[in-house]
Amino acid sequence: MRYFILTLIFALSLFGQKAHEYTNRLADEASPYLQQHAHNPVDWYPWGEEAFEKAKKEHKPIFLSIGYSTCHWCHVMEKESFENEEIAELINRWFVPVKVDREQMPHLDKYYQRIYALLHRRGGGWPLTIFLTEELKPFFAATYIPPDDSYGVKGMKTIVPALGELYAADRAALEKRAAAIEALASRMQKLPKGELTEGLQIAKRAVENIESYYDTLYGGFSERPKFPESSRVSLLLDIYRLTGNEKAKRMALQTLDAMQKSGLYDQIDGAFFRYCVDRRWRMPHFEKMLYTNAELIPLYVKAWQMTGKERYKEVVIGTIAEIDRRFRTPEGLYFSASDADTDGVEGGYFLYRYDEALKALLDAGFKRSEAKKVLAFLDIEEDGNFDTEYSHARRTGAKEPKRLKKAIGVLKELRRPRHYPFIDKKIITAWNAMMIKALFSASEIEKKYLERAEESYRALSGLMKRGDGRLFHQVLYGNKPSQPGMLEDYAYLTDTALAAYQVTLDERYLKDASALAERSIAIFYKNGRWLLGSDGFESYADISDSYYRSPLSVMINDLISLAALESSMKEEAVAKESLKGFAGLMEKSPDGYPEALRAYLRLEKGVVVLKSSKKNLLENASAIDRIHYPFLLKRAERGDIWLACDLSSCFAYGKRLKKVAGEIEKR
Repeated sequence: MRYFILTLIFALSLFGQKAHEYTNRLADEASPYLQQHAHNPVDWYPWGEEAFEKAKKEHKPIFLSIGYSTCHWCHVMEKESFENEEIAELINRWFVPVKVDREQMPHLDKYYQRIYALLHRRGGGWPLTIFLTEELKPFFAATYIPPDDSYGVKGMKTIVPALGELYAADRAALEKRAAAIEALASRMQKLPKGELTEGLQIAKRAVENIESYYDTLYGGFSERPKFPESSRVSLLLDIYRLTGNEKAKRMALQTLDAMQKSGLYDQIDGAFFRYCVDRRWRMPHFEKMLYTNAELIPLYVKAWQMTGKERYKEVVIGTIAEIDRRFRTPEGLYFSASDADTDGVEGGYFLYRYDEALKALLDAGFKRSEAKKVLAFLDIEEDGNFDTEYSHARRTGAKEPKRLKKAIGVLKELRRPRHYPFIDKKIITAWNAMMIKALFSASEIEKKYLERAEESYRALSGLMKRGDGRLFHQVLYGNKPSQPGMLEDYAYLTDTALAAYQVTLDERYLKDASALAERSIAIFYKNGRWLLGSDGFESYADISDSYYRSPLSVMINDLISLAALESSMKEEAVAKESLKGFAGLMEKSPDGYPEALRAYLRLEKGVVVLKSSKKNLLENASAIDRIHYPFLLKRAERGDIWLACDLSSCFAYGKRLKKVAGEIEKR
């Protein structure tokens, strides 16, 4: 009933609205997120000189709002505040309002997220709300702000005029505060160089640290909200293969198990949602992000290879099928995300009433007892498990009831008449690269994914790579790209080219990876530090894995791989130098930076390159995959001899793979 009422209210709210009563400067922007705000009564500007000049000319501070098109709480704040004429008038009167799509400008978002964390001593999120002086110096930071004061929290109607009036009356005071914040942020950016010296002991300490906050009951690495944290799972699997640490293996596989049977995974259509709001993984936030699924697919491939568990294979196939169905273009490119909301109701597309699900199964020929067993297995309850009478499907046991696949097909058909949530049709180079790498990984399960991966790689390179080898960052599907690439685009596409070479041994991919890495160093590596972007906004890269792996950590691993494959001292030197600035952070909290720790372990223990003829390597791919050592790469060379080398020397050779593999396993 509540779902029906909410839907009705939303529909009635649309009825009678004046079409485009307001239009602001976002109307000319290509970003779907900015377009969503183009008809707010707030007089939004895109990030740029026009807004900055207006702020200086009128001596007004800037109201900066950062979000993205499929962000549920961004929609909430828009409906409550940015469509509210009273609040809009306050914003317009006291500030120059600026809207930013965080997927379009991730380097800018990263910088202001750091400001928020600095002021609040905790992570931020979206929407991110930053108040800036006319000189673009932050003096106040928040995330979602309610329209009115409530439960001791000040609302927009209080905060906006209070800060606006203070800036007008005593600008110097806020400028002084802003200068202090900027100075502190600048000090935090300075990284003392150091060296990690504890060797493999750091891997043991990382596992012990993770164990201290690992959820032994439900899997995962926090109580709530619960994110997949793919890089942490990947680190644990590598540490297990490197050291034999059974705790690392247990935590990784238990978490993968918990996620695939839970509400995080769409049991009907396939693919993972972004995160769950509860400890037991029951109630997801219903966004489906390309990057979430792209980073999880290789983990389930790896888990399938380790265990032979058929369910892991099913999850890979089901996830790719859904991502291809919703996000893949005819050319082989991928859209960025789908929203959580359907017709204004979060999760509306995905939920079921028990009576409608039972009737659909009975109409499809199921016996009542069969239908009830299926619904019980999927936790679709008479009283609902999500919101009053509505249920969200999740698996409640390991043993599947009979005819489960047919039942899932019936439930899938029940969704068909519903409106699928909004899909953001941005093509983001980094995220596409992640998904293409996932397809190369999945080709270990089904060879058809290899053809798709190569098709997508060609399509992405054709659209997002310039003639001089530089990359573009993102573009709305159907348009021509113009925005210069970010560090994340170069890092992830290099990573994908390296993965493509490992699967195909096609030299073109290795040449691509080498050229991209060289270009990355030239554009982003300045005075021993890496920048996230190249547009003049100074935002430094760090090794913190957030919703996906740190672009800097990925790039460091790219350089280590290239150094090993091409015997290049230059890439090795840059990789080592890049890690030095973060040695103190990693020593203090090795588990806090999973992808960077993988890079350190690869340098410390050694990346092994297995060399032989292309024919030998491809024909023995399965046997090579069974080598337990995690940091193993393949390199095709002339001759049928088998050779194993690391960054300093070659240590094993022979005519038989088995002998050389044995030497690798002794490391």
